[in-house]
Amino acid sequence: MRRGWFVTVLVLLTLGAGVVVGWSMWRDGGEYGHDLEQYDDRTGEPSVYVNLPDGDAQLALGSPDGHRLVVQWRDPDGHGWTSPETVWDDPDMRAIENTVRYGGGTVAIVETYTDDVHDDSDIGNLQVAVVCRDRTCDAHAGSSTEAQVTPDGATAYLGQSRKGVLLWSTGRGFGTEPWRGHPGFDLHRTSPSEPVLAPNGSLRIVSSTPSRDSCTFALLTSAPGSADLTMRARHTEPIRGRSLSDCRTYLATWGDSWVQVNAEDHRATTFWFVGDSSGPWRATARDASGLAPIDVDRGCCDTSIAGFVHWNDIAFGSPDGRRIQVQSHLLGQEHWSDPTVLDVAPARSGCRWMDGTEVGPDGYAVLMGCRDGLAVAVSADLESWESAYLRGVEGEPIGDDDGLRVGDRLVWTPARGFAA
Repeated sequence: MRRGWFVTVLVLLTLGAGVVVGWSMWRDGGEYGHDLEQYDDRTGEPSVYVNLPDGDAQLALGSPDGHRLVVQWRDPDGHGWTSPETVWDDPDMRAIENTVRYGGGTVAIVETYTDDVHDDSDIGNLQVAVVCRDRTCDAHAGSSTEAQVTPDGATAYLGQSRKGVLLWSTGRGFGTEPWRGHPGFDLHRTSPSEPVLAPNGSLRIVSSTPSRDSCTFALLTSAPGSADLTMRARHTEPIRGRSLSDCRTYLATWGDSWVQVNAEDHRATTFWFVGDSSGPWRATARDASGLAPIDVDRGCCDTSIAGFVHWNDIAFGSPDGRRIQVQSHLLGQEHWSDPTVLDVAPARSGCRWMDGTEVGPDGYAVLMGCRDGLAVAVSADLESWESAYLRGVEGEPIGDDDGLRVGDRLVWTPARGFAA
């Protein structure tokens, strides 16, 4: 069975020179008396919008001129916006792209600036991290591209240097924690992974020592909010073939008690370290995330993973080209849900492909194309699923805020379910 079915997007924002600046978004009386300023790529950087947990509240960030980063907050009632506020300004470089991460009311956005929009090289690029919570934003200059945020929004990881890590936390804002116990950055001798942030705010790192026919991996962890590392476990994996490997890895986790170790060298097998904050850790080949992957070799359909579905994840596949299996991982949960298997398509339906799409305000639909129809499994909340076989439908399936459409027909809505 193939391993490494999912990879949680990890963050690395290497520490760079820069100062931390905070801007309070509070207006007199907390009024939302302004219109939304929308930006596009003709003169600036298109706005991104992040839904917040309080009613219809949103955060908008964009650039009107490619130099200034501007934020606005929407009223929880959805009636208006705060006045635009500039949280970063670089008159010499131009904003070109960003990434967004979210957890528990905290939004972490990393904006990339370049000094030459016609040069595809990222050498000389500048990354700016903007962390926003409770209508207040902090910004910090760095040199990487993504952030990690704990599910409760209390901690964000924003990169590392040879000296330490850059963290953000509620009440403290940005701060640098010095490395202690780090194995070093010699990629030919120890190959340390990029850190991954656990839900409790602690860090996990795996160092890798290569030999002629194997890699030895060592797990190091820290206490929450610290970069003081402690060795927890070692594990050796054989490497097939005669060529040497640098044994580099990348990590993923949703839990405090496990971390998935993925080798960049495909000859090594994915495995998991499992344990807890105070006790011993050990290596296992059993998927600690709870994913139940499908690998059919031929036919339809192996497991696929859809990430960032309203900040959640959906796994779907079919063991036999007739039934649909789905699992969900909701933000803050440490494991995948138990598999839900729905008997959807009739026997000998000739189903050949699967896809998925967001539907309604919070839902997701899994689609399986068959010879004479469309098999659909859909959920309005990513927890309870319903299914139907739509025989003879024609047109492209499209998910929107109203539900699921096939051609010009609205075939499912969150309120009514499948149309009769």
